[in-house]
Amino acid sequence: MKPDFGKKVNWMPVAMLIGISGILSCTLNPLTARAQTPLDPQTEQAMIDSINDEYRARAFYNAVIEKFGEVRPFSNIVHSEGNHVNLWVNLFERYGVAVPPDEFAGQMSAPDTLQAACAMGVEAEIDNVQMYDRFLEFVTQPDLQAAFRRLRQISEERHLKAFERCQNNAGGRGGRSF
Repeated sequence: MKPDFGKKVNWMPVAMLIGISGILSCTLNPLTARAQTPLDPQTEQAMIDSINDEYRARAFYNAVIEKFGEVRPFSNIVHSEGNHVNLWVNLFERYGVAVPPDEFAGQMSAPDTLQAACAMGVEAEIDNVQMYDRFLEFVTQPDLQAAFRRLRQISEERHLKAFERCQNNAGGRGGRSF
C-alpha cells in the first residue's frame, strides 16, 4: 500500500506535544533553564569559592591516592567531589557565569602518612560546613541555597564521619583501607 501524500495531516496534536515537552523540560529540570536575574557579586564569589574548594579537594584526594593507592575513604570521596564540580558547572552555566578553570589539578601533594591525610580531610570538611553556613546567610536563590545545603549535609554527615573513622583507624590497620 502506497502512502497518500495528498492527505492533510492535523498538526495540532503534534504541536501541542512539542510545546508541552518543552515546558516540562524546563520545569522538571530547572538547571537547564537560564536564570532570569543576575547574581550579586557576593553570591557569585560564593559560587567561585565553592567550585574552587571542590577542585582543591579532588586534587588533594587524587594526590593521596597516587601516594598510598586506592585507599578509602579517599577513593570513594574523590568521585563525590567530581559530582560536586559537575553540579557547580551546571549552576555556573545556568547563571551565565564563567566557570573558573581547575588550577589545583596535579598541584597538590599528599602528606607523609595516611593518618595525616585523614586528619587533613577532617579539617577540610569542618571548614566546608562553616563555609556553607556563611554562604547560606546571604544567598537568596533557591537553587543555590539547595546546593549549599546539600553539600553542607554531605560534608557534615558523610565525608567528615568517613575521615574521622579514617583518622582513628589509620594507625591500627596499617593505614591502607577502611
